[in-house]
Parts: sequence; C-alpha cells; structure tokens
Amino acid sequence: MNVSILTPDTGKKLSNAKRYVLTAVVLLIFSAMHAQQFSVQSFRQLPNDISAYIQPVKDLNDEACALIKIVGSRDFAFSTPLGVVKRKNDVGETWIYVPHGTTQITIKHPQWGVLRDYRFPSPLESRLTYELVLNAPATMPRRRIPPMENTAVSYPRTYKLTVQQLPVPEWRRPRRPKEKATWLIMPSIGLHRQEATSGIRLAWMRRHGIYLHALSDFRTTPDTNGQECDKNGLLPGSVLPPYYTGKSERSYYALTAGGIHHIVGNFCLYEGIGYGARTVVWQTDEGTHLRNSDYSSQGLTAEAGVMLRLQRLAFSAGAITTGGRYWMVNLGLGIRL
Repeated sequence: MNVSILTPDTGKKLSNAKRYVLTAVVLLIFSAMHAQQFSVQSFRQLPNDISAYIQPVKDLNDEACALIKIVGSRDFAFSTPLGVVKRKNDVGETWIYVPHGTTQITIKHPQWGVLRDYRFPSPLESRLTYELVLNAPATMPRRRIPPMENTAVSYPRTYKLTVQQLPVPEWRRPRRPKEKATWLIMPSIGLHRQEATSGIRLAWMRRHGIYLHALSDFRTTPDTNGQECDKNGLLPGSVLPPYYTGKSERSYYALTAGGIHHIVGNFCLYEGIGYGARTVVWQTDEGTHLRNSDYSSQGLTAEAGVMLRLQRLAFSAGAITTGGRYWMVNLGLGIRL
C-alpha cells in the first residue's frame, strides 16, 4: 500500500499551477472575443420609405443620391468607391447618402476590424432607401428580420401608399408628384419697331398644359381688289410706278395654340403655331389702294418664349413670327386662378 504525503511545498506548487491554468483560460477567452468580427445580418430595399425622395441629397454631378439606413453602432465608419456624400446620425441608426450606381461598401470599426468591399445584390438607385443591419460581437443585440426574397431586385407586386404619400413601385424610380391644375389669364402686347399690338392668352396647366393666344392691332385696311405692288411701288409687269400720296395703312392679327411646360423651379417654356396676317396698303393719287407684297405677310404663325411664375402672378417674354418674314417681341403679365 502506497501512501502519498502532501508537504507544504507540494501544496504551494499545486496552487501556482491552478493560477497559471486559470490565467491562460482567461487570456484565451479574451483573445477569442477580440478575434470575433462583426458581420452584415441583412440588406434590403425599403419600398415604403420615401426619405430619399422627399429630402434628396445631390452628389457632385447634381444627381440625387441613394440612402442607406444602417442599424448598428455609431462608431462604424463607411466608404465606397464612389464616396459618401453625406452622413447623418439618427435615433438608433446611421444614414449615409451614396451616389447612384454604388455597388459595394467598406465598413470599419476601431475595435472589431474591417469588413472590406461588401457587395450589394444590385447597384443602388437614386432616390431609393435601403436598410443595412450589422451584427457586432457580443455588444449589439441581433435584430430579427423576417425571411424574405431578394429585396434588392424587382418585386412581383406593387405597393400603393396613402394619398399623402407618393406611389413608389418597387421596380422603378419614384415619379414626380402631380401639380395642381391652374388656369392662366394673361394680357399681352406685341412690339415691332414703332408698331404695337395687344392680345390675351388663356391657358390651363399642371406640369404640362395648353393655351390659346389671340393678338391684333384692331385695325382694318381698305379693299385693294387684289392689286399689289412691291417695296419700290411697281405694279407687276409695269416699268414706272404710279404716283402715291405717301399715306399707308396697316393691320395685323394672329391666332395661335400650343403647349406650356414647367421645366424647373418657377420657370416654364411655351411654344405654339397658328395663322396670322399682316397687311400694308399704299394709297395712290388716283384714290386706289395697293397691297404692298414685300411688307405684307400671311400664313403660318409660330411663337415661343419663357414664363416666370411668382405665386399667383406670371410674366412671359417671347417672339412671334408670321410667315418667317414679320417678327414681333411679345410680352405678357397675367394671373393664375
């Protein structure tokens, strides 16, 4: 029978050995915890979130950015090959705005390391909102996301929002909201050298609209019985001109219709076509009247110009031509109803 005798030196050695083993175990645990890295738990598009549409942030190319809402610690830093246009710390999440077409992102943390070049399922689109949920090692609770199909690509159905929100089909960019329909009544004047005409423009418009424009100097000319002369006073086939009294009479009228288009801000463009006639008549010593064919013009009339809307008032400036020979500057001031 063998009997082991435990001396004080032997007990001290066993105590030191236990201390070394415990220290090694603690170091291994901390090393394992430090070696853990964060990961991406989920990434998806938020089809009903219009934050990136109603409050767009534009990049250096003046194009609206895509918005990524990142659920995770605020200590994370982010970068993409196209850059990060803006970062915003919101309650419980971080918002970053990235350029259209971004395909990957690099995520860094001062303690947990780097997740480099995480690739999105498809390039990000302007004015759309996405969610990126991050998992951190033993510091951030995991957020349960219900299983769903590839949310970054097209869906087989369309989500409809309430009346106060904009319809955002998941497979296309959000559409521009419809503008309220308004009526426009605008008196106008036409100027050509020392001649002046007046008229009125009636229009109905949203983002695009239509108008009707009538313009006249409210004058009439005597009947010429079809007789004409040129700018030198010569009748067709004659060598010598008749004698003229030096008196001439003019008349003008035009009627056009076309479209008005809201371009950007308060600026609009308008264009239209129609029919117009400008008549110049010379009087001879014999009391007859001849239509001057070189100074008269009739036929196709076209106009184009710009319009500025300031609250209920509207200002316009443009040009109108009849037959491409007679030109006028057209100015208008009106009110929107």
